[in-house]
Parts: sequence; structure tokens; C-alpha cells
Amino acid sequence: MISPGRLTCALAAAAILLAGCARMGRLQNVGPTVSPVRPDSTSERRGENEPPVEPLRALFGDSLMGFEPGTADSAHRFLGRLRDGYTADTLNIMLFGDNRPGYRSSRLQPQLQNIKEMVSLNPLKIGRGLIAIPVALVKGLFPDLALIREVPALVRHAPTWGREHQVLNAMTAKIDSLQAQKKTVAAVINTGDLVYDGRYPATWERFLRITRPLSSRIPYFPVAGNHERTDAVEGVENWRTATGLPIGGDRLYYCFDTADGWVRFIALDTNPIVDPKGHWTREVQVEYSDEEFTWLVARVKEHIGPVIVMMHHPPFSSGTHRMEWQRDPILQERRARMVKALHESGIAIIASGHEHSYQRALLTWPDAVLISIVCAGAGAPLNQIPPPAESARLYSEYAVAGSVVKPQNVLTDEVFSFVHLRLWFGGGEFQAYAVDKNAKTSMIDKVQVDLARYGTPKIDQHKMPLPPAKGPRGAMGSAEDKGMPMPASASKDSISASKRILEGPPPGKTAPTQKKPR
Repeated sequence: MISPGRLTCALAAAAILLAGCARMGRLQNVGPTVSPVRPDSTSERRGENEPPVEPLRALFGDSLMGFEPGTADSAHRFLGRLRDGYTADTLNIMLFGDNRPGYRSSRLQPQLQNIKEMVSLNPLKIGRGLIAIPVALVKGLFPDLALIREVPALVRHAPTWGREHQVLNAMTAKIDSLQAQKKTVAAVINTGDLVYDGRYPATWERFLRITRPLSSRIPYFPVAGNHERTDAVEGVENWRTATGLPIGGDRLYYCFDTADGWVRFIALDTNPIVDPKGHWTREVQVEYSDEEFTWLVARVKEHIGPVIVMMHHPPFSSGTHRMEWQRDPILQERRARMVKALHESGIAIIASGHEHSYQRALLTWPDAVLISIVCAGAGAPLNQIPPPAESARLYSEYAVAGSVVKPQNVLTDEVFSFVHLRLWFGGGEFQAYAVDKNAKTSMIDKVQVDLARYGTPKIDQHKMPLPPAKGPRGAMGSAEDKGMPMPASASKDSISASKRILEGPPPGKTAPTQKKPR
């Protein structure tokens, strides 16, 4: 049996040895994504008898893994069109978020908070703290010795506990099944919190290695979450290196279209907009959000087909982050402007993360439905949410841009999960799958998506819609390289506009990624 003294020495030695890993910095030696990868030329060997080590590669790299060349317009932060994924064949998309790992000791948060409050003259707080100390020790040691096992992770700021592997394996199995049926998965979308702390390169290296079996097969599009720490120089630089997305500066919002140009995906950067911990100044929050939502509305209104918006902080939820979009009139106005624009476009889906659970609600008008999905069960420790009936009641209190949320149109569940979205001309559906500890899946939700308002356009031999395509605002052009006019957002690339947007600091900042002194 190990004596307490020896255990203490061992833990101290481990902390000293691992301290060098706990450094913020820039992610290095990450190459662009290429396809296919030749193992004999891209692998490194650490020893004669050791298997080759796959070098780290960004999620997005070149047109072979993502978009048709020549379709991007960086002035509009429009990345172009997917190479695969035609609505005529049924578009398949995978949605998930918050895969980042956590600490087992996170279960001690209530006790730790009571212990912190002991620094007080209030005898009640002191008493609660004294009681919390032995409770924290017992909870931290049983049943899994979390306080001891997590010392290396705490020192490195790199936890590894969670269900990330199981969810990833379940998604991969689903993709394998679809591909065995000769069906194409056009993209995987992650709604944020890819890593525990984006300022530490080691967390990104782990993520890229774990994700490689998926990202090497399917175009992978992430949204910046709060754990990516894009408020810091290291965080935003590591984000850009690891994702490889062709967007510059610290403006991390972008959009892209399906291969036929019919469905638009818009990724928002809600970190400097919601910002509950005040990493950005109030001036930046207000002006940056105005800039980004002006861009969002323009991208929605110029598009004819359905729109899917991805973001990290959910504008609608029943969990602990419910009030983040409602804490001041500016945020409420931004949310209302976004919902109004989506309503006017006819139909939309908002996919978000942040609340570690599955939540789905339908915002309805007499002429349209907006689907709000919180798909944040990709591996991070689950958050407690109210029981289903109470969650439905909380959702029913929302009344944004004239919408109504009926309790019967709400479903919530505390589960690890992912979503399979299918769209075709005239309709669609999505299915949510819970994932257990053995990576087995079970369907927990299925929702029909009505796209009848857009009609069923005629297509050419390239599966491209022929104008005029019936929709809420008239005709839609197809791609220039298919012999048709290009969408307005991709019609040209203004070099001067691109340079101004990509290199200039956002409003209120003196330099990119630096906070303005208070």
C-alpha cells in the first residue's frame, strides 16, 4: 500500500515534470489538408519498430477537400460552394457540438464555490465552507479517485475525460452506413467548443489527431466556441491554424453554399457578441455585433433558398445559459433582427451548442417555421437542464419577432448526441441520435422540414437548378462554371474590400485580437 508521504511526493514530481506542458503558445507544424495522403511520403517514424506517425493537418485545406475553386468571395466572407452535396440527390449533413473534454472533478463545483465564499465575515458562509471541505474530499475520491487521477490534466490544462470518442465513433458508423448505401455526406458541422482551452497548443494537437479519421473523409466546418478563447492572441491564431479556414483576421464568421447553390450555411462568431465573461470591451461587443448582424442579414436576403445558421451560444434554450441573449436590450435587438431576417427568408434552422444537452423547439408564424436545435452533446460533460415539462414552459415564454413557441413543439434531453440532417427539393427531415457509453445509438427525435415554399426547380444535366427557380423572392442563378450566372455573393472578389475586412481591426479595437484597455 502506498503511504500518504510517498503519494504526495509522486504527485509533486508529476506536477514538476508536466509543468512544461502547461504553456500557452502558437500551434506549430500543422500542414494543409490534402487528399489523398500518401503514407510513405507524409508519415514520420520515431523508431524502426514503431508504426508511422501521421503528421497533424488542418481541418480545411484546399479545394480537394472542400469547395469548387474560384467561387469564393472573401469580401463577403463567402467561401464558395461544396464540391459534393446536391439537393436533387438529398443533402446529408451531420451536426454536433461541444466535443471538448472536461474534468471529473467538475462535479465538485458547488462545494468549491462554498469553500471560496469562506473568505468572509459571514458566519453562515464560513460554516457552509467548513462542511463543504470533507464533502469535496469524499466526492473527489469516490468512486474514481478523480482528485488524484486528474493531477496531470490539471497541470497541463488539458483534460481528457468525456464521451468524445464514443460520439465520434457513432457518427463515423452512421456515415459508413450512408456511404455503403451510395449516399454522400456533404459536410460535418461542429457548433463550437472543440477544445478545452484554445490558448494551449497541446489541446489542439489532441483534437486534430482524434478528428482526423473523420475530417480526412468529410469536409469539416467548425464554429468558434467560448472554450476556443478567441479573445486571446494565442487562441485566435491557434483557431486559424487548426481549422485552416480561408478567413483572415479575428473575424471568424463565414458562409458557404451547397454544390448546387440552393442551401446556404452561415457560421456566426457569437463570442464577442454574447461574451458573458467580459473578455471584450462593451464598445467592441456593441459595434462588432452590429457589423456581424448587418453582414448576416445581407447574406440571408441575397439568398433565395433555405438558410441554416450555425452559432455557439444558443439564442433559445432552457438551460443555465438561457439568459445570455436576454441580459440587455442590445442583444435582444440583435436576436430579433436575426429571427426577422430568417422568417422573411421563408424557412431556416438555427443550430447551436454551449448547453451540453439536446434541445429542439419550433418557432412558428402563420406562414413559416424556424427550427432551433441545441446539438451540444458531442462529448463534454453534460449540463443539468430542467425536466421536459419545465423546459417546454420556459421555451413557451419566448416571443421574438412575432414568433410563438408552443410547449408541444419542444423536446429536451440530457444525453450525448448528434443530429443527421437531410434536405431535398421541397422538404427534409432531421433525426437526433443519443449515444451511450458503448457508442451505440438510439433515435430520440425526428422532425419534418417543410420546404414546399421554395418549389421544386428544374435541374440541368449537372444537377444545377435552372432559372427561374420558384422561391420566396424569385429566381436563383446557378454556378458560373456550369454555364449559369453565379450568386450575387460570389460574383466577384473585391481585392480592396477583402484587404480592408481581413486585415483591419474590428470596431473598438486598436489591433487585431487585442482588447482595448478599460
